[in-house]
Amino acid sequence: MGPMRSATARGPTHLRVLRTDRLVARLLKALDGVPQSALVVVSDHGMAVVSRTLRTREILGVGEARRARAVSTGAVSNIYCPDARACSAAEAALRRIEGLTLFRLDRLPEGLRYGVPTRTGDLVAIAPLGAYFVDGTRETPPARGMHGYRPELREMQGIFFARGAGVKAGAHRDTLRAVDVAPFICRLLGIAPAPDIDGVAPENLLAGTHPAPPPASGSPAATDPGRPSGTTPYPAGLLGQGWALNDRPPPLRSPATRAAPP
Repeated sequence: MGPMRSATARGPTHLRVLRTDRLVARLLKALDGVPQSALVVVSDHGMAVVSRTLRTREILGVGEARRARAVSTGAVSNIYCPDARACSAAEAALRRIEGLTLFRLDRLPEGLRYGVPTRTGDLVAIAPLGAYFVDGTRETPPARGMHGYRPELREMQGIFFARGAGVKAGAHRDTLRAVDVAPFICRLLGIAPAPDIDGVAPENLLAGTHPAPPPASGSPAATDPGRPSGTTPYPAGLLGQGWALNDRPPPLRSPATRAAPP
């Protein structure tokens, strides 16, 4: 069982999760003897402790709401409705849940829409922090950790550490968008990122030894340097407490004590 499954099943501070820190420390020590090497450690999201389940069959189990179908993935549930009456009844049932965020499709922020439009539900519900959705009637062991909440939440922000060749010694920034990681790594490798991506390399974390290669035709850098062109259909998660290190890594701490951005 890897750290992701362990965090979901047993909580984000489980020993299997903490073991990952020790493995990273071993890797850093091994890389000390590899010239011109660099290491970038990221997580694509954070993890929140959960203790409550929201069973969609019970929530939508009365009246016209029964004709709506919920497809849930942890903290997010897409509700598909056969008609307006079913949608109104499902919306009324969901709005009774304190702390729940609910969007109608026509008012859903662009950043929360799927890349394939037909996958997005007529209603999109985001569970309150500490709760998650469960579909069906099958009894399964309760989760102890979950992600999928809004990326602005402290608990959902991940980590970013970089060290080695091409990384500016001692550089630091409070936040970094997930979409900027790939362009950053491309700069370390001295290659051009793929055209039409949303991210841009964070210049203040680069040592300047890897100048930006000529952009491919149609890439964001070809039209507006430093700014992505267009928007992403997915939320651009924030990677918290991004550090760029040169000679020595910082003390490796458990996820329970590692700082997160405000």
